[in-house]
Amino acid sequence: MNEAPQSINQLTSGLKEDEILLSLLKYAWKQKHAVALWQLPNTDQRHLIIDISNKVSFKGELEEMHPGFLFTPFNESENNYFIKADLTYSTDSNEITLAPDVLNQAAIDRLSTYLAEDINPNYNKSEARGNIASKENYIQLVEESIQKISEGEFIKVVPARSIQIPLTKNFEIAQAFEDLCQKYLNTFISLVSIPNEGTWLGATPELLIRTDSKNTFTTVSLAGTQPFNPEIPLHDMPWTQKEIEEQAIVSRYIINCFKTIRLREFEEEGPKTVKAGNLVHLKTTFTVDMGATNFMNLGSVMLKLLHPTSAVCGMPKDQSLAFLNSREGFDRKFFSGYFGPVNFLKETHLFVNLRCMVLVKDSATLFAGAGVTAYSEPEKEWIETEIKFRTLLDVIEAL
Repeated sequence: MNEAPQSINQLTSGLKEDEILLSLLKYAWKQKHAVALWQLPNTDQRHLIIDISNKVSFKGELEEMHPGFLFTPFNESENNYFIKADLTYSTDSNEITLAPDVLNQAAIDRLSTYLAEDINPNYNKSEARGNIASKENYIQLVEESIQKISEGEFIKVVPARSIQIPLTKNFEIAQAFEDLCQKYLNTFISLVSIPNEGTWLGATPELLIRTDSKNTFTTVSLAGTQPFNPEIPLHDMPWTQKEIEEQAIVSRYIINCFKTIRLREFEEEGPKTVKAGNLVHLKTTFTVDMGATNFMNLGSVMLKLLHPTSAVCGMPKDQSLAFLNSREGFDRKFFSGYFGPVNFLKETHLFVNLRCMVLVKDSATLFAGAGVTAYSEPEKEWIETEIKFRTLLDVIEAL
């Protein structure tokens, strides 16, 4: 990728990082370009890319894709999106770069305008996402899930629900992103905006797959949820049989995927208790040396096998997915889909889209789910979703 002419980067020299990021977001919204802004877990670097070509589509294998950002829904039959890195800004370098095929004077002039002036266009907004389940309705769905498990239809299912909350005039999406970055350092923070699909904000703890420059593949099983208690060390956190079994189901699912492709050379670490914002989970990490196993396309292969994982859908996958599609009562859209940077700085980081919301006019729709097993108690599953909503609500209410 070529550096933008000095005229643009001269303008950024007098601006703070957050001012540059906001200006670029405004530019994307005004020009109706897809844009992605993110911060990886346990880093302080923010990256922003804009797809100026407006050819936002997902085709081919991961390993063959241009640098960009993948954004896919829960249901595989719906549209996948790929935001190509036509324009890139990273806070570590503090420079804007443009891809060679978009490096033209018209693009430069438009960028210069947005970096120099205070223009405030509206971000992409979405339509309402359908049914907002009451407590009674959600508990009934959990009870039905437990009944189906007792009948042997599946061994785990993850029913979700949504809530819609009003946004005050003081709400600023870029500030909410910044506050999430400060509050939840060990999660993947993202702001993704696509014309006709809306603007999504989230802080997810769950890695789906990662491949790095050393040809290491990583995936995790993350399940079991309870509130974080600062008075109890993480290694002493007590877990119930329900939560232990829930996490073990996800781990077995991953191992079965390895068996499907006859991959035996993997390392397994965990389960360990990990903190994610105001919650703690059980986590097991699986790694594979793709070079040693001669499996350089493992990322693409495992992505097709894993999604949707038993952590967001259930097990067996087909039966639990059919149940959710018929009984949940709303379109998850990108909630519990997967997303993240692809071949960006020679690495791919794809996460499960949890603890997220989509902007709807003067309100926001938030999503949360709970893993139901034979040991589940409906009231506790409702409480778990309420706690998960707090990840974003705590930030929104503080603005």
